[in-house]
Amino acid sequence: MPHRYFSRMAGLCLSVSALMQAADISSPDGGLAHVTETKAERDVRMQWWRSARFGMFIHWGLYSGLAGEWKGVPGGAEWIQKNMELDTEEYAAEAIPLFKPKEGFAEEWAKLAEEAGCRYVVLTSKHHDGFALFNTAASDFNAQRFTGRDLVREYVDAMRRHGLRIGFYHSVIDWHHNDYDYTINPDLCYPKRQRFMLEERGVPRNQPAYKSYLHSQVRELLTNYGKIDIIWWDYSQGAAEGERAWNAPALIEMCRHLQPGIIMNNRLYSYSGLKPDAGKAALDLRKGDFLTPEQRIPAEGYPGVDWEACMTVGDKWGYSRFDTNVKSVETLILKLAECTARGGNLLLNINPTASGEVPEAVAKAMRGVGSWLKICGEAIYGAEPAPELPSLPGVAFATQKEDALYLILSPRRDDGGKNGAPRESGEERRDTVPLQLPASVAGHAHPSVLGMPDYVVSVRSEGDAEIFTLPAAAWDRMNNVPILKLTRKP
Repeated sequence: MPHRYFSRMAGLCLSVSALMQAADISSPDGGLAHVTETKAERDVRMQWWRSARFGMFIHWGLYSGLAGEWKGVPGGAEWIQKNMELDTEEYAAEAIPLFKPKEGFAEEWAKLAEEAGCRYVVLTSKHHDGFALFNTAASDFNAQRFTGRDLVREYVDAMRRHGLRIGFYHSVIDWHHNDYDYTINPDLCYPKRQRFMLEERGVPRNQPAYKSYLHSQVRELLTNYGKIDIIWWDYSQGAAEGERAWNAPALIEMCRHLQPGIIMNNRLYSYSGLKPDAGKAALDLRKGDFLTPEQRIPAEGYPGVDWEACMTVGDKWGYSRFDTNVKSVETLILKLAECTARGGNLLLNINPTASGEVPEAVAKAMRGVGSWLKICGEAIYGAEPAPELPSLPGVAFATQKEDALYLILSPRRDDGGKNGAPRESGEERRDTVPLQLPASVAGHAHPSVLGMPDYVVSVRSEGDAEIFTLPAAAWDRMNNVPILKLTRKP
């Protein structure tokens, strides 16, 4: 018997009361949400997020079971339905039997986030394929129906037990729901065979009904799971944005009403985070709280603007058995340090299998970052950029707090070399490494190496420079990314 996972019409899916609530929409402030809080109030709301600096992203859903291939053909990961141009019925028929979450998966994730030093976690409550990981009354295309479990509930409970802040990624795009109007912007990706199927069946587009559905599901997420800290929208493009596509003003105001402290990104409007020049203008707070550069870190950050780079540990967001290019611990540490030094956060993605198991190489890399943070976390958590600091040889990045400057030193290669440069041919390994800094930077400060409290850093003056003698062992102990702390003297 063929599988039938086609969405019911929105009028049948939603209860009358939920539909009325979701449809209670307006166009405040010329099509944008109102901003009623003062700068001081916003700073209080944003403070924990700005201080956290490091979060864990989790892409997990039906696509995880396909493991990156469609009937033997490699097809990507979370975008496999679009990459292979599948309609929702053939996609679901193949993927649902493979999606088998194990008991305790969420507890393992929470422990990993804790071990990695992450302060918050964001899970895909629904990705573009439209499959909800939570128990929703708005659609039968959800985990409760097919696994008998509310997987979002398990996630929320586990994160809360471990004291982690909780976020939901929620796709406003939907390749499953029959009302979703892909014609608003044809360039916004949509599976060809899904479009053909709807056309053959004479199913009309009905974006107002889809918007009611979208609002209803978000209302469930922000009502049924206690305090939620972050909602991470994805994504808008061209005309498919804002009020026209998602009733974004009403959606934002509903979120703020249901969860007054919630923080959200700006992807209800046309900003994908992919363009290098995107987001250089000041962030419009009527559209969201922070910018989201994707798979990149802006070279100079976005001064005065809250932002978060989202990046993958491997190459893919969702699980693919072909994704073996896992970044080194050193690389991930440097990404985190760079984000902090540029004034932003890092949201680092893991991609569990269909069972919820995190690939060991990915988990190992995350734990490696956590080991470094246990020693060097004071240079990251709550730290700020040091924009007045000039570029310094041997220093990769710099952060600061009120009483200290943290110089995150460049990695060294071939077991030697000076200030991060490769060791010269025939040069013997040294036990110490000299670091030259301008006296204007290093003067009147007490030097120490994080993680080596017993090591006394010697300093000598040469003209307008200070020469610090650092232990070569610091690079070995700190994943090749040691930190020189300069504590400011009164």
